[in-house]
Amino acid sequence: MGCKGNTPVQNQITDSAANIQQADKIVKTSISAKNNDEQQFREFLKKFKAAVKKGDKTQLKTMFYFPLQTLPQWTAEDLKATTINPAEGLVSVAEYPKYEGTIFSKDALRLIPQSREEDLSEIDKAITENYYNTLKKATDKGSTLYELQQQYEQKNGKETSYGFVFGKIKGQYKVISYFCPWPLKD
Repeated sequence: MGCKGNTPVQNQITDSAANIQQADKIVKTSISAKNNDEQQFREFLKKFKAAVKKGDKTQLKTMFYFPLQTLPQWTAEDLKATTINPAEGLVSVAEYPKYEGTIFSKDALRLIPQSREEDLSEIDKAITENYYNTLKKATDKGSTLYELQQQYEQKNGKETSYGFVFGKIKGQYKVISYFCPWPLKD
């Protein structure tokens, strides 16, 4: 008489192989999603830099997600020392024209198109900083945040910086935050 079905040992081997294939598929999917996020971000960044270089205000406005967070980046230490209300830094689409010239200062217009790889950061998905976790709430689940931060010397000789955080909203990367050392809003 022949055997019907698999023996217990054959079942274990089949189950183990299926588990390995599934785990491999999950890892490949995760890597693929990360690579897809990075590829989408890089395409967006290329368009963002080109729009800044051309001074295309209409296109730039479409590249922002509103409300845009504009408070200076806060840390866990800041939260221990003071109360941070992220809502105070939000800029609506209607308010944006009032702040556009500050966000895209002459220095930013000059420096953004020249930004290099060392000006970019990928924000770790497991980050515990409240600033980034607050921003992530608006983004597509599981997507990656990226940051462009540039330090430079002003005409008065003082060093300063600014930055943008990019996140995926409904499948498209957008600027979700602009920050500098001081609050943008009054």
